[in-house]
Amino acid sequence: MGRSLAGLCRQDLRRAGLPGTGDLARLLALLRAAPETHVTLADAEALAARAGLPAAPQVLARHLDMLAAHGLLGRLPSISGEPVFDTVPEPHSHLVYEETGQTVDLDVSPETLLALLRQALADRPGGIEVLVRVRRDAARR
Repeated sequence: MGRSLAGLCRQDLRRAGLPGTGDLARLLALLRAAPETHVTLADAEALAARAGLPAAPQVLARHLDMLAAHGLLGRLPSISGEPVFDTVPEPHSHLVYEETGQTVDLDVSPETLLALLRQALADRPGGIEVLVRVRRDAARR
């Protein structure tokens, strides 16, 4: 993990009013450096263990919730019922494949998103569920 990533994480934490050092900063840097952007508590536990970050599952869960509450992680609806966190906290669209449990980021224009949705509805009538989440205004957090 590069020093610049760790420095950015410390800055983001401080800007959010959280301590920019310690396990919380290490966890955020680990999550942002991970190849997968959508993580569960079990995924975070595995990342922390591989990096030698000692943290009980309850502590990791609190850290993940705190990072999400302060806008440093996103929180996704999950088909498994288990919380899924997104290391890309900015609003963006997702595809969730129920058969595999895979979540895929859709970083596309609104026009492309509508085209993808139209095509999915045409290809799988009755097999597509759409969830639209209207996020809180970041200025009012």
